[in-house]
Amino acid sequence: MLSALGGLSCFDGVGTVGAVCEVDQQCGLDQSCDNSVCGVCGDGTIQPGELCFGASSEENVFGEVTDLLAFDPEGDGFPLLIATVNSNCANPPMTGPPTAQGDSCWDVFALVADDDNFEAINGLDPENKRDGRVPQASSGNFDGSGTSDIALAVFPNDPLVDPSQLVIAYNFGVDPVAMIEEIDISLQVRSIHAADMNGDGLDDLLVGGQLSSSLALYIAQPGVGFEAERLLVTLPAPRPAPPVDMDNDGDLDVVLISELEPSVRVELNNGAGMLTPQPRLMIESPLVPRDVATADFDRDGNVDVVVFISAPFNQTEILSEVRVYRGLGDGSLELQATLPGGELPISGVAADVNFDGWPDIVVADIQEDKLPVHINRAGSFPDFVTIDVAAAPRALMFEDFNLDDVPDLVIGNANGVVAVVPSEN
Repeated sequence: MLSALGGLSCFDGVGTVGAVCEVDQQCGLDQSCDNSVCGVCGDGTIQPGELCFGASSEENVFGEVTDLLAFDPEGDGFPLLIATVNSNCANPPMTGPPTAQGDSCWDVFALVADDDNFEAINGLDPENKRDGRVPQASSGNFDGSGTSDIALAVFPNDPLVDPSQLVIAYNFGVDPVAMIEEIDISLQVRSIHAADMNGDGLDDLLVGGQLSSSLALYIAQPGVGFEAERLLVTLPAPRPAPPVDMDNDGDLDVVLISELEPSVRVELNNGAGMLTPQPRLMIESPLVPRDVATADFDRDGNVDVVVFISAPFNQTEILSEVRVYRGLGDGSLELQATLPGGELPISGVAADVNFDGWPDIVVADIQEDKLPVHINRAGSFPDFVTIDVAAAPRALMFEDFNLDDVPDLVIGNANGVVAVVPSEN
């Protein structure tokens, strides 16, 4: 197991593209030290190992950005950037993040690229006040139409009176007015993922609750609609990652964390959406897992897991962590590495941000204006760097939105800023 690293560490090959650095002099000829990594930034060329990002295009969407989607309505490889936003709606016009006391409203924005920036467009009817909060959104083909739909998890302002809901917008971004379906959920909703859990070619919906020990599964039916809710017993307050195949049998399994009983585990799918729990790995209290992502970090053909774990807010002697678990190909996990998590990691992404063929780990530290990055060196993480961003990053994504065939880093912030930071422009 690798021990936690608090700062920069160098590896063999200092002075080459991709080497960790503190100043330009530690890099090779004509290279500079950008984002603490040596590279030839600004030359318009992606070189493996570089960590080069250009000037960001920022758009304010008036609220708290809770989730980001790369939404491809036509399935033609031209995705829209979608942001879900919660705002204070007690005194219209809606501005600022929701408060603990006042009612909140939610909205969906499409950020459309123009010549040199992104323009935020209200994705639904702007005259329709939407009470509650959206903690997460997902997209998929739910009705077999061949175009993508959007599903939103909506938590009500008064959960003792009103139920949580699924709000599904069919043909969102295709038809002038999307057809909206609302489904009451028995759980107080926290998370939502679209995935084909029964192998019929349609995307189903997997919903996690705030306090319950269940996942709610909604199986899509041909046409428009879902079967009745199925409750799958699992860990308390389950927060799943997007389903992936953890045992290499061809169907999608579920990796999830629990905040109430801090732990991580895999639940194997029988091919029809029924889940069988595997042994869970505990996370020592008072640490709390906040988010989970998956990738094949060591490129052995088995999916691995990364968990973003926060320390208590007021206990400075306890450090937040990022834990990497190696997938063994049968649904079981083993702890591979424990890494620094920043001040308060709330989410993260596993993506090859330096284009060397190995997925790295990027952390959304909501207490900072920097993104901690653990650089993957052939399956291990000896190097730790940071990328400067706007304050309070909450949601991350690595996708190509300016259609140059190079993914870009997208950050949704708690203060309502969505920033698209282009890779090597």
